[in-house]
This record gives sequence, C-alpha cells and structure tokens, in this order.
Amino acid sequence: MACVTVRDLPAKTLSALKKRAGMNRRSLNGEILYIFDRVVSGLSEFDIIRETRAARQLAALRAVAGKWEDDRSAEEIIAEIEGARTPGREVDFDIA
Repeated sequence: MACVTVRDLPAKTLSALKKRAGMNRRSLNGEILYIFDRVVSGLSEFDIIRETRAARQLAALRAVAGKWEDDRSAEEIIAEIEGARTPGREVDFDIA
C-alpha cells in the first residue's frame, strides 16, 4: 500500500481528527482512511454521520439480541409495551 505524508496540518484539524477517531473507536490513521474513502466515493459529511450512527445502532442491537430471556409470549410483551405508552396521535403502520 502507498503512504502519504500530510504537511502543515493545522493543530485544530489534527485535534478534531483525533477526537473524531476516538468517538468512532478508530485509530487516527483508520479515521483518516475512513474519511478519504467516503469522500472519494462521493458521500457527503451527512451521509458519513448517518452511516456511522446506523452502524453504532446495529452494533448495539447485535450486542443485546438474543441475550435476554422472558417467559411471556411476544403478544404479551407487545401488549405491555403498548399499555405503557402515553396517549398520543394514532399511527397507522399498515404500509400495504
């Protein structure tokens, strides 16, 4: 793989990159490669943020999926969730 040297990188930019890398649990080099890849592929910063959030949510769901036990049926669990909701507007989830 090729190596690239970046000269005269402002301290503020480096600090922001390090902070972002930490938030995304990547090394500084990994974060820079991630950003380069996304920018070159045509994704906007908004796309990158949305993709990162979606990946975090998916990782969180995978971490808990199948890890709990409950003797109730799915219908009983759904009824409890719906019963705990506060009154609000009606929402029709039928997309067919």
